[in-house]
Amino acid sequence: MAKKKAKHVKARVKHAAKQAKARIKKAVRTALSRASVKPHSRVEISFYKKEFGKAPVEKHFILHDGRRIESLYQLIDELESMGEDAFHGYVNEWKNDFANWTRDVFDESSLADQMQRIRDRMETQRAIMKHLLRDVAHVASKQHRDHAKKSVEKEMKERKKGGVRLFIDEP
Repeated sequence: MAKKKAKHVKARVKHAAKQAKARIKKAVRTALSRASVKPHSRVEISFYKKEFGKAPVEKHFILHDGRRIESLYQLIDELESMGEDAFHGYVNEWKNDFANWTRDVFDESSLADQMQRIRDRMETQRAIMKHLLRDVAHVASKQHRDHAKKSVEKEMKERKKGGVRLFIDEP
C-alpha cells in the first residue's frame, strides 16, 4: 500500500514539474513577443533547477551495505524498502544522518529541520515527499511565472545586440 502511494506521489511530482516548466516557457514566450527583439537575435533559455537532483559522487549517502543514495528521490525509495532496524542505525535520538545529509548536500535546511524531529521511517518518507510537492507547487505558482517574465523583459532591455542568454533559477 505504502509503495503504491510513494509511486503515486512521485508521479504527481513529475507531472507538476512538467506543467510548471510549460507555464514558465509560455510566460517567457509572451514576454519575448512583447519585447522588441531584432529578427536576427538568438534567444537561448536554460532552466537551472534548484532540484533535489543527483549529489556529486563524493557526497552520495553510503548505506551500511555499500549501496549509494544519490538523490532525495532515491532516499524515498530506500526508505520504502529499508527495515526499521536499519533505519534506526541512521536515525535515533542522538543523530539523524538523513537530515544532516539533506542539509549539507542539498542545502535544504527547512526540510532537514523537519526531518530532525522525526524518528519514524514512514514519517520521514512522507515529510520528504510533501516537501518535494510544495517545491513543485511553488514553481507552478503565478508569482514564479511573473518573476520569470520580468527576468526575460529585463534581460531583453539590457542586451539589444546579439543573442540573449537567460538563466531562470527555479526555486
